[in-house]
Amino acid sequence: MRRILTHPLLWTAVVFVILPQVAGANPFTGQSGFVDIATTMLIFGLLAGGFNLLLGHVGELSFGHAMFFAIGAYTTALYVKGFSINVFGLSWNHDGATNMWIALLLSLIFVLAWSVLLGRLIVPRSSGVYYSMITLAFAQVIYFIAFTWSDLTHGEDGLQGIPRPVLPGLPPGYLGDSFHFYAFAALVVFLCLVLLYWITVSPFGTVLHAIRENKVRARFLGYDVNKYRVNAFVLSALFPAVAGWLWTYYQQSINPDASSVSYSGNLVMMSLLGGVQSFFGPILGSIVYWELQNNISQVTKYWEAWIGVVFVVFVLASPRGIMGLLEDARQYGVRGLFSRRTRAEIEASKQLPAVDDVGAGEIVP
Repeated sequence: MRRILTHPLLWTAVVFVILPQVAGANPFTGQSGFVDIATTMLIFGLLAGGFNLLLGHVGELSFGHAMFFAIGAYTTALYVKGFSINVFGLSWNHDGATNMWIALLLSLIFVLAWSVLLGRLIVPRSSGVYYSMITLAFAQVIYFIAFTWSDLTHGEDGLQGIPRPVLPGLPPGYLGDSFHFYAFAALVVFLCLVLLYWITVSPFGTVLHAIRENKVRARFLGYDVNKYRVNAFVLSALFPAVAGWLWTYYQQSINPDASSVSYSGNLVMMSLLGGVQSFFGPILGSIVYWELQNNISQVTKYWEAWIGVVFVVFVLASPRGIMGLLEDARQYGVRGLFSRRTRAEIEASKQLPAVDDVGAGEIVP
């Protein structure tokens, strides 16, 4: 019974139920919750969860994961709005359609193709800082395409006026209501998180954890480390694709900012705030980030700087994020929390650095 009550999926469902009532609420001004902010938290929680499959479970930091989010979003927008372009003398035309499930399928197909290509190109040949920089470079390629290919993406203005989808058996304007769309997004995000949780606790996820701790030992145990890393990279890209699909319908527009460096940086911040080695951490990090943005931006236009200060202070005080802090408080109590951290730091300083695989930060020919 205790195991069920502490299950992360149960707490995720509970948070999704109460989130519209508390998201953006301010007890000092009497401001109640906002459903729109809650929907944003949900979608970015899924985006951060997919990203954290790499960072938290494989130990690889990608600075370009927003490109998968943007590809999924633009694919959905172009399928709904239609397009007419000429490529190498060939005319490509699409009049637009309304089937949201085909839009989702196309988003997953395009993201899958791009992530498989990048995974086989990047992952076996790099790690560490080189891995991060190469993913950032490819993300900039996607940003450049979205910004400059005006005939297809409408450039800086983006694609506007995308209608909300229609659910079978329901009136056409049903998802036009903010709460109805929140419920729909919550169901989709929760199902995706169930799949993500199954991946992390499966034998495949166990191997990923072994690779995160020590690649050399994982190789000695007979695992094809690069194969697992490529597969993890591809899987981590599919969840942002779903998030991009939802984001396009929610915002009813999309622009090149969705593939920008700032979006990828926000994912890193959300994951670290919540706790990278916790399943619920990135979701909690997304909630905290958007809550901070909503409240601080009402006080000052320099809200980004203040969020940066909060992030730096919090990471220094609790490297394991909010979930790590809560876990330590649960085990050792609030009084013993800080003294325990002090003792742990002293013990860690006495130990020799762990031996990792040779050339972890080098390009492998």
